[in-house]
Amino acid sequence: MEKELKALTKRLQQYNEQLLLIARRARERNEEPDFFGDVKPMAEEVQAVAERWKDAASRWVRHARPKYVHERQIEAAADHMAKLCVEAFYPSVPERRIKQYSQAVAYTLALVKERLDDTSEAGKERF
Repeated sequence: MEKELKALTKRLQQYNEQLLLIARRARERNEEPDFFGDVKPMAEEVQAVAERWKDAASRWVRHARPKYVHERQIEAAADHMAKLCVEAFYPSVPERRIKQYSQAVAYTLALVKERLDDTSEAGKERF
């Protein structure tokens, strides 16, 4: 369970960085994207990973009870990723909102990764 969650967390971190670059390029070009050619495929891909991550992370939070990580944070991060993967393509979306979503997601993902590393190290010490 933890191995899958680590992989999904890393993948979402990569998507988060990629979406910031997409938002920057969209702002520079200042033109509406091709929804079916660009936005929809990326959104479906990101949302599928975010949904799997949310399920795995929620199970992990209920089971491991990591310090300072709660299910609401997990749900909010997945929701922010879902919004970010669409809004990043549109130059009309305020840059501030993109950054806020991205920073909130980055914080939660980093916290989950840190707690996963803590629990795997604690598990090694037991044996």
